[in-house]
Amino acid sequence: MKKILYMLALGAVVGCQKSEPDLLFGKTASERMEDAKQELRQTLSAAPNGWKLTYFTVKGFFGGFTILMKFDPNGRVVMTSDIENTFEPRESSYQIQEGQGPLLVFTTKNYIHDLADSSSPRDLMPSGYLGEFQFVYFGKEGNKLKFRTQRKDTQQFVYFEPATADEWNSMETYHNVATAISGSYYAKVITSAGAENYYMTFNHRLLTFTSMDNRDKVFETGIVPIADGLALEPALKIEDKSFTKLTSVPGTSPASYTATVDGVTLELHSLGDPSLEFESQGDKISTDFNALIPFGQDIFKNSPYMSPDFFRDFYTIDEEREFVSYEMIFNSATQMTLRVGYLFPGEHEQSYLTYNCTYEVRDKKLYITYVEENPELDAFWTNPDNEEIATLARQRLHNFIALSSEGLYIWKTPTTVFVPIYYIKSIAQPNYYFPSLSF
Repeated sequence: MKKILYMLALGAVVGCQKSEPDLLFGKTASERMEDAKQELRQTLSAAPNGWKLTYFTVKGFFGGFTILMKFDPNGRVVMTSDIENTFEPRESSYQIQEGQGPLLVFTTKNYIHDLADSSSPRDLMPSGYLGEFQFVYFGKEGNKLKFRTQRKDTQQFVYFEPATADEWNSMETYHNVATAISGSYYAKVITSAGAENYYMTFNHRLLTFTSMDNRDKVFETGIVPIADGLALEPALKIEDKSFTKLTSVPGTSPASYTATVDGVTLELHSLGDPSLEFESQGDKISTDFNALIPFGQDIFKNSPYMSPDFFRDFYTIDEEREFVSYEMIFNSATQMTLRVGYLFPGEHEQSYLTYNCTYEVRDKKLYITYVEENPELDAFWTNPDNEEIATLARQRLHNFIALSSEGLYIWKTPTTVFVPIYYIKSIAQPNYYFPSLSF
């Protein structure tokens, strides 16, 4: 009887214990979660210069951005970043909530939300950069804080590392580095077998390298500016070597970058004047396109390939009027049409004054010779009221031909606007150079 009573009592005690919340080290799961949240809050707010997140939202699709964050224990955070072209510190709110662990949530808008905005940048709508602003905390790894993103299709671990005071003053520099590289740069790979040059395009901080000699030879990597150069993610594979960083070369402006891995050297250089570094490619006239069309709109006016002298002397008429375009149309191996376009008032399409010319390619440079004016003119050009414009158009076409007296240098740039852009420069008057669409 005593044994039966003892077993009943023991069962009652065990049953009572099972009905209580699970205990570990004397605390319930909810108490442990609260402790973890408080620990994360204290860790975030204790860093004297805050934390740095280098965020590659989707590796292989975009490059990386740097976000600096300084937390206080009362739910406020100050950020700056190199995402935009503004860098002033912005204050917003954060919370540490419960998720699969302590969940850091940036609850009001700040720089980090720019990477999660599906409507920005416009050319990435409706997805944007696919970034996030909620991160599950996984603990410390050395002096870094380990978090995991939430979206399943882009889930990854990201790390907050201690920021420095200098980094808070570097965001504009980082942004300007990325902006400069998005202009006219090229890459050079040097091995024991020699050097190979690559066109370089830059889109959303993703670098694409295409061999100038072999279009099928293409490499890609994302970049993020760092204090002494560029970090590459994923690692750039060239000649079976992995490049994870390029170091800026002291004294170069615009900056050059370089790295050497096991005897293979990768260099990035600003193009400056391509005619000083690359031979002309006038031979592409017979293989790559039927027409070269220089346009005068602002997008081309502000191109690094457009000389102010050319824009002024060939497009500008006065403060209100300008010619729209020039066109070099290659009709055969020796015959071409050269024409200038102008948009007459009230019209929706430009009208052309046209010269018939001959051309030849010598030493890969283009030479143009005037033959005659095409007699088939729109009535606009024969209207006496438009005599001033017609006279000026003829003068500019003759001047255009004169630029080719010692040849026009032609080089395919790494830039495209739906079609490839070619850089064209007068050898006789090197202050005249301009970009052209190729068709």
